[in-house]
Amino acid sequence: MHSLPLKNRFVRLVGTHQKLDRVSRRYFGKFLKPDVYFPSAKEIVYFEGMRGPDGLKRKCPDSPQPSHFIIPDADDKVLFSQVFDCRENLKIALKENNPERAAFEAAWLAHYLTDALTPAHHFPLHDVRDELMSDNEYFEIFGRPLRHVMRGDSPLKTVKNNWQYYGKGGAMTKHFFFEFKIAQIITPMKNKNLYPNLSRKDLKNLDLESEFYKSVEKIASLKMYERYLELGWTEKLTVETKKILLPEIVKLIVLSWFSSLSEEEKCA
Repeated sequence: MHSLPLKNRFVRLVGTHQKLDRVSRRYFGKFLKPDVYFPSAKEIVYFEGMRGPDGLKRKCPDSPQPSHFIIPDADDKVLFSQVFDCRENLKIALKENNPERAAFEAAWLAHYLTDALTPAHHFPLHDVRDELMSDNEYFEIFGRPLRHVMRGDSPLKTVKNNWQYYGKGGAMTKHFFFEFKIAQIITPMKNKNLYPNLSRKDLKNLDLESEFYKSVEKIASLKMYERYLELGWTEKLTVETKKILLPEIVKLIVLSWFSSLSEEEKCA
């Protein structure tokens, strides 16, 4: 596995996805047989950042993008289909002893699950964007489409649309600061404080789809993002993030990785 460039090492150390990957891999190790291979935390984190799903958005803005949003009340199946595909690809990579592909799939699987449980991703941001796109054609610079510019039917309308999206109090601005607060909270936390309470009994007869929707419903029922939009960030949101949200994400990542193992590899 290649080493990370120096410019990405800071993000690797403090990024939310990166830390969740490392914590999940350490906790996952307690359920892994000593002689069974699974990508290390370093190998998994390599495929975060610009090598992960977020990098795809920047490198290929004109290509169809995987969804990172799930609307719990709408019985949304789109995101889980991506989770399922990654899990199946991870199974194949492990069976074929392909460590680089296994690390890639493990990282993307963890990324999708993290986004699925992040309350900001339960808000239909894409609907807001579509409403602000007076002109459905993407804004282009040097022939390259800019996916996240809200193009209007006139230059003035384009400016107004983008201010409503990116300006003070805009939908994307609120989304960004919610995730920024989570990053601030998780960075100094000790690994053990992020661990879920999983036993070997929890891993028997594991149904990942059922566990996925139970976790989504559990977090959605807290209405964290709705309360944030109404009241701003509160101390209660900080406590819920530490005690409920982050351990639940780690739990789901660990369950998804465990479900990718063959029956012979499981030690539960």
